[in-house]
Amino acid sequence: MIAARRGRVFRVGVVSEAVTKAGDPVWPTLTLILTLPMFGGLFFYVVDAPPLYLLAKAWPVVTAPLTLYAAWRLNPPHHPFVLAACAWLLGVTPFVSVIQLGNDVFGALTSTVKIWPLTGALGLAAVLSLIRPTARDLTRVVVVLAILTFGFLVGAWLFAPDVLFQQGIEDTKVFLNDAERGRRINAPMMFGILALFLINRSFWRRPALWKAVLIGLGVVALVLAYKQRAQIGGTVVGLGLGALLSLRRWQGPAMMMTAAVVIAAAIPVTLCLGQGAVDSLGGSLSMRQIEAEHALAFLNDQPWRWIMGVGSATRVGNVTLGDIVGTPFFFPSDLGWLGVVFEYGAIGAALMLALHLVAIRMAWRAAQSGEVISAAVFDYALFLLIVSPVVSVVLSPGELATVLALSWWLIRTPQVPSGVASRSEP
Repeated sequence: MIAARRGRVFRVGVVSEAVTKAGDPVWPTLTLILTLPMFGGLFFYVVDAPPLYLLAKAWPVVTAPLTLYAAWRLNPPHHPFVLAACAWLLGVTPFVSVIQLGNDVFGALTSTVKIWPLTGALGLAAVLSLIRPTARDLTRVVVVLAILTFGFLVGAWLFAPDVLFQQGIEDTKVFLNDAERGRRINAPMMFGILALFLINRSFWRRPALWKAVLIGLGVVALVLAYKQRAQIGGTVVGLGLGALLSLRRWQGPAMMMTAAVVIAAAIPVTLCLGQGAVDSLGGSLSMRQIEAEHALAFLNDQPWRWIMGVGSATRVGNVTLGDIVGTPFFFPSDLGWLGVVFEYGAIGAALMLALHLVAIRMAWRAAQSGEVISAAVFDYALFLLIVSPVVSVVLSPGELATVLALSWWLIRTPQVPSGVASRSEP
C-alpha cells in the first residue's frame, strides 16, 4: 500500500502531485493551507494587512473550543506544559504587573495578547485529529506555503514602491528601512525556512542538483531581502545540523569535528576582530546593550523580581516600560531570554524553556518514522531554540505551538516500515 502511494512531491521549483491521485482527498491540504499560518501567528504583527491582522488577533479566541476539546479529549503529552505556561503567563503575570508597574487591570490583561497563540499547541492538535492529514499532505502544505512566502519576499523586494518603505513603525511591520541594513522585507518566514529544512533533509537522502540550487536561492533571498541576522544565522546552523544528522553512522564523528573546527576558528577570529565586530553590527546592538543595562538595574533593585518578573505594559495602558525603567525606548522582546525573565520571571522563562525542550524531544521521536517532513520539523524545533537568545520566545509563540502540534500528530501517524522509502520524500 505504501509503495503504491510513493512518489515525488517536488519537481524543480514547483509542486508535483499537488494535483493528487484520483481518490486522494484535497480538502485536508486546503484546510491546513488556510489555518496553519493563523495557528503559527504569522500575521499577528502585520498591520499592513488589516483583515489578516485582526483575524490573527482573534484566532486564539475563535479556536478556543478546539483548544478545550484537545485538552479534554486528546490529552497530547505537551498539554500539561502548555496549561502550566498559560496559567503563569496569562493568569499570574498580569497581576504582578499591576503591583510592580502600577499598571491598570485592563492594560495588564491586554499585555497578555501576544501569548495567546501558545494555545494553538492544543487548538491545532484538535484540527489535525479531525482532518487526519498524512505526512504527504503536510509536506504539500509546507511546499505551497513556502512558495507563497518566497514569492512575496522576492516580489516585494523587487517591485514594492519606495513610498512603502517610508512609513512609520505604526503603519508597517513588513517594509522596513534602517541605516545598517537598508531596505528589507520583514515577511513571516516560518514556512519558508521550514521548507529549506525539508529540501535539505531530502537532499541528503536523495542528492539532486536542483535541491541544492533551491536551498542556495532560498538563503540568498534571506540575505538580500529578509536581512534578519539572527534568523539567517539560525537557518544556516539548522541546515548544517540537518546535514550532520542525515549522515547516519558518521553523524557523531562529523558533529564532533565540526564543533572542534568552529571552536578553534572562533577564538582567533574573536581576537582579531575585537571591538570592530561589535561596531559592525550597528545601532541595534548598542540599543540592546542599553536596554539590557536598564533591565538588569531594575531587576537587581528588588531581587525577587528575578523570580516573579515584573509583567509588561502596552500602549493601551496608562504606563509604558520605558517610563518605568527610565529610558525612552525599552522593548523586552529585544533582549531574548533576559527579556523573558524581566517580564515573566525565572518561573516563566523556565516554563517556556521546558516547552522548547518538549518540542525538540517530541519532534525527535517523530523524526524516527523516516518521514522527511518529520525530520524538517525537528530541525525547526532546534532552530527556534538556536535563535531564542536574540528572538524572544514570547514574541511569536505560535511557531512553537505549531511545532508541538505537528510533532504530536506525526508521532501518531503510521510509521514507514524499515527499508521502504518515505512516502513524503521529494
